[in-house]
Amino acid sequence: MQYLALVPYFIILAGVGLSHVGILPAMIGWALSALGVLSGLGLAVTAIFAGQSDLLWAAVFAALPSVVAIPMVIDDLRHPRINDVSTNIENPPSFVAALQATPNMERDMSFPEKNGPIIREAYLNVRPLILDEPLDQAFQRIEALAKIQPGWMITRRDAEARTVEGEATTSIFRFVDDFVIRVSDQEGKARIDMRSKSRDGLVDAGINAKRIQMYFEQLENTTAHGRHVDD
Repeated sequence: MQYLALVPYFIILAGVGLSHVGILPAMIGWALSALGVLSGLGLAVTAIFAGQSDLLWAAVFAALPSVVAIPMVIDDLRHPRINDVSTNIENPPSFVAALQATPNMERDMSFPEKNGPIIREAYLNVRPLILDEPLDQAFQRIEALAKIQPGWMITRRDAEARTVEGEATTSIFRFVDDFVIRVSDQEGKARIDMRSKSRDGLVDAGINAKRIQMYFEQLENTTAHGRHVDD
């Protein structure tokens, strides 16, 4: 029984490792790791009910992954059950390059209308950013900043439409999300809108909103003339 306490760790490491190197799809790797956590919890319960004092350490060891994972799951449940977030809910930026990606070919990539009110209520900081600078200059800055983001890859740029599109890959399981950033004119100033959409799952645990907020914060920090506005 003592050695069985190691099994959950092997399962978790297999899920993380195989998805990280691309052998398993991200969602399968995540599911395998979740199975490892649950197996550890099951072994812990079994050891406790066995009533043998020498198995208590094995129970504690097997349950450790669940001690870490359960608070993370609880935190994830606080976020809305959506996986597509945009600063502009009336006229969200549209995907072009993402439509050609194999995982997206049979998916509806249009922005869900029902997400608008949810975003407005849950993510108060997901708003368009207004920059007091020429549109072309703003476009150059959003592209340059997007290029240096960890895990981001630019898949399309349209200087005429002032749009940058790309993929964001998470560091552990290698989940891939699609994003698009657009610069438009608003009363002579540059309005920046961004949309981020997950490829896997029906929920995103707040990742898309966080990505937009962090990118906009960096963008604001590079200029003294940026402000958020209500859409």
